[in-house]
Amino acid sequence: MIRHSNSLLPKAALTAGLALSLGFAGDSLAQGTTVLSSGIALSELIANDGTITVGDKEFSDFTYAATGDAPPATGVNVFGIIDEIGNFGLRFQGGFFDAPGDGASDSLITYLITVTDPNNAIIGARMQGNTDIAGNGNGPSFAAVTDTFLPQVTDENLTIFESRTEGVDLDNSLFFDTSFTVLNAQKDILMFAADGDVATTVSFVDQTYYQIPEPTSLALLGLGAAMTLRRRRDR
Repeated sequence: MIRHSNSLLPKAALTAGLALSLGFAGDSLAQGTTVLSSGIALSELIANDGTITVGDKEFSDFTYAATGDAPPATGVNVFGIIDEIGNFGLRFQGGFFDAPGDGASDSLITYLITVTDPNNAIIGARMQGNTDIAGNGNGPSFAAVTDTFLPQVTDENLTIFESRTEGVDLDNSLFFDTSFTVLNAQKDILMFAADGDVATTVSFVDQTYYQIPEPTSLALLGLGAAMTLRRRRDR
């Protein structure tokens, strides 16, 4: 089994980052993402049932499928990261590409996220990347990355994209209606180059996860604050 552990930040710093994350929806591409681990080939994670541990999150059960011009699993590297507001996650790096003439190219990456700290839970996800359309063609070319979280989340997904018809969104966030300590993720990278003057590419996708303490922990914190106030009043 392969295991990358990255607990580089003290818990106080993580908590501060999480507090900031509650009010952040991420509309511009962040410059503060930090890589916390050396890259490992996705093929190696799959072949060896490998895991990557980043902070309090363990990523496991990786799978991969590709069509068209998309790279094989040996051409995709996975890194542990932390974004500029303290959220832990993964970076997927590779030559995701579609050339015109043979239909779309698609990559599907699936994995499991487990929160290892019993006091924390995932409340949302953030995705950033560099989807791109190169060339001067006028057809409906696009590059899009879409995350679903089935079976836990059935009515929402998270997408970044560049499209000749729809524009560009390279940093997007999704907040769930409930919190999770175990979450399945399915990441689909779909590209289509419409004509001979265009190529669509993606070379990295960053996926991080917002989290808060579990509701029971919040209740205990509130009870502690109330007891402190009561003692002060008694004095």
